Amino acid sequence: MNRRQTLAGLSPSQLNKSGANGGPGRSAKDGTGLPSKARKSMAVGVIMDKSIANAPGLDRRSSAFGAKPSGGPKHDPRPLNSKDFQSNCARTVIEYLASHGFKTEVAQKTLLSPTGKDFFTIVGFLFQQIDPTFRLQGKVEDEVPQMFKRLNYPFPISKSALFAVGSPHSWPAVLAALAWLVELLNYTEKAQEGTNAAFDADNKMEEDLLKYLAEGYTAFMSGNDDRCQQLDDEIAVKITAQEGDLDARCEKLRKANAEVLAELERLRALPDPVEEAQQRRAEQVADNEKFESLIQQLQGMKQSLTRKLSERKSDFQARQDQVAAAMAEVEQLRQRVASQTVNKADVKRMIMERKKQAEALQSEQAKCEEMERKVHEQEVQIVRGLTALESTVERYNKLAHRLKLVPATSKRADGKNYELRINRDASTQAEFSNLDLKGVIKPGLESLHDNYRTRASQLSQDLVSLREECVVRQEANAEKEEENASLEAEAAKLESQLQSAKEALEEKCRRLVAQTDAIKAQVEDLRGAASNRTEHMEEKLARAQAAYEQAKRDAEAELARLEGDLKAASKMLIAHKEAITNIIGHTATVVRQIKAEVLSGPAPRPKHAV
Repeated sequence: MNRRQTLAGLSPSQLNKSGANGGPGRSAKDGTGLPSKARKSMAVGVIMDKSIANAPGLDRRSSAFGAKPSGGPKHDPRPLNSKDFQSNCARTVIEYLASHGFKTEVAQKTLLSPTGKDFFTIVGFLFQQIDPTFRLQGKVEDEVPQMFKRLNYPFPISKSALFAVGSPHSWPAVLAALAWLVELLNYTEKAQEGTNAAFDADNKMEEDLLKYLAEGYTAFMSGNDDRCQQLDDEIAVKITAQEGDLDARCEKLRKANAEVLAELERLRALPDPVEEAQQRRAEQVADNEKFESLIQQLQGMKQSLTRKLSERKSDFQARQDQVAAAMAEVEQLRQRVASQTVNKADVKRMIMERKKQAEALQSEQAKCEEMERKVHEQEVQIVRGLTALESTVERYNKLAHRLKLVPATSKRADGKNYELRINRDASTQAEFSNLDLKGVIKPGLESLHDNYRTRASQLSQDLVSLREECVVRQEANAEKEEENASLEAEAAKLESQLQSAKEALEEKCRRLVAQTDAIKAQVEDLRGAASNRTEHMEEKLARAQAAYEQAKRDAEAELARLEGDLKAASKMLIAHKEAITNIIGHTATVVRQIKAEVLSGPAPRPKHAV
């Protein structure tokens, strides 16, 4: 009952994955309890299966540790007589020898037709890459085929080919074997390189499981049942702890998801920034229209006041000319009066004319004062209008700064100068303002208004699409949560099935051991009584031995079946755990993306940028 079966259910790729625990590439003992040289030889035998797995007409080995292939010798399907194939094989061997410190340089021509010494030196060097202690001590034609056979080389190497190394009819097969050996060594090196970073903190459970398989198989093959039970208990504790960690991570993800949903609801409850921006934009557009209307009114008023002021100045100048002419006429009249002889009638006439002139002068002075009063009132109105216009212009410039229209290098100015200045001392209408409001400013503002109206429409459409995408992602998140719950239930169910299968296996093992002990006791009793009833007991002993052998075969078959069930359950558990890990990782990635998008807000698309 101590016979152990090989672990046929594991493929070479799965065995190579366990390099962190029991594979090649480690200088000290690890989880397998084997030294590095023994592990390397074992790994080379395993890797051989994969190196020829794709060859036509070849089947994968049923054992991972050097089991002999069933049936007779197999036909080599490779094109051994092809010159290109031979050249490729020679190139492969030469590249390996050159990169691994072979003491002599080997040319391709030499390798296509070598001497016996060259071949034995090369093959000995390659065997030492597998086992550094290897030495060709006996007959080379016996040791080389035996070494290839131990490495599970699938095709036979005849001794006659080694007696005449380099002959055209036998050398291609030997060269192909050397190329196969080099490919095997290269694959082993790659496997050793990949074991150092095979696991990380997130894959600790996979590392523990593979370590458990390696140590458990070693203990199983050595018959250490106590160690097997101890390893089963340890892996059960680790799986339970891993389940607790996964539950904690799931709970943490649920809390994070709830926080994200709460934040999303809070953001939805806030006022729509697009509507606020559209409202502010509408207010600014209305203010701009009011400003433009006011500027036009003030310009018309200014033109009217300027025209009236010019007319009043002309009238005032004309009246001053009239007064000057009247004063000159009075002076002439005084001179004439002084030079004339005055009689009583002339005096009376002059007094009457003087009174008339005084009355006319008073009337003209009153008219002049009235005209000056009106001119003063017009000037006060003009000053008030200019003051109001300057305050309006100042408010316009402030709004232009807020809208990034001033200065000309601002974001929305587009190289145009929108800053308005008023010149009080202007003598013409063109000099009164530094900007052409109707020809330049108004068309520019209208164009900017149209652009922002178009962009607002596009942003509204983008907002609708983003909201729809958010709803879709929420639905997908809910589906993932339901799928996660179903997967957790399935994991619990599989764990329960695994525990039940394990308990049933242990119970069957105990029953089989009890039956075996009973049969052994019965055999001993029969042997003790054989001296009294020789013939009868011999027949009975034969029946007992046959029953014992049958029970033994049944027990071994049952154990093999139970081992297969346990391996299948372990594979299902590993695959299920990997699926759960992938789903949780994907869900966490989706949640982080949604949270990042919600926190950052909808970004404007580059093609709509102003």
